[in-house]
Amino acid sequence: MLELIDLKVAYGGVEALHGLSLSVARGELVTILGANGAGKSTTLMAVSGLVRPKSGRIMFKGERLDSLRSHEVVQRGVTQAPEGRRVFGPMTVEENLRLGAYTKKKGSEAALAGVYELFPRLGERNTQMAGTLSGGEQQMLAIGRALMAEPELLLLDEPSLGLAPLLVKSIFQAIRDINAAGVTVVLVEQNARAALKLADRGYVLDVGNLVLEDKAENLLNNPQVIDAYLGGRRAAENQAG
Repeated sequence: MLELIDLKVAYGGVEALHGLSLSVARGELVTILGANGAGKSTTLMAVSGLVRPKSGRIMFKGERLDSLRSHEVVQRGVTQAPEGRRVFGPMTVEENLRLGAYTKKKGSEAALAGVYELFPRLGERNTQMAGTLSGGEQQMLAIGRALMAEPELLLLDEPSLGLAPLLVKSIFQAIRDINAAGVTVVLVEQNARAALKLADRGYVLDVGNLVLEDKAENLLNNPQVIDAYLGGRRAAENQAG
């Protein structure tokens, strides 16, 4: 469904992605791991049309996305829930959600009902100002807003960032449910263990380069990944026990 081919992205004179190539099949849940500055968010923003690649290609269902504007990417079936949630605080929950459907020509009532079914708390707070929601509720809102366009591919950037463990569990269950409903998901996440337990496959980036790719279960047991992202071997053994 999605293919990045020798993708290079630069900010000014600084190259953030150095010829990245990866692919995502229809129905997969794929995670992209890496430390801060590895190029994870840049990858998602390039797919979304929020940054323009220096070179390379971004293919979605056989069509190039890298020359399209962000709203045109949404119209093709790709949406993103950004890092930091970026909800519109002075607007209500429902107003935020309806903004997510702005590219749709037909009504969005079915999509709205689906979001409220996935996140009942949003339905309970549909008239509440988004800026007064808790961090977890705002994350639900950001994901729900991305779902309003009824995407085929959903990009999630750090959905667990700053959330309490119980809320993280709830958000990850929702991601699992979204994927089970047929939406292909690309997940950027620093909680590597939780992401790999959820994903089918994973890619590991390091300062703009792809250094590892494998099935998620294999990456969970990869010594390099354990030492760099899972707290070392002893922590991994304790988690397993």
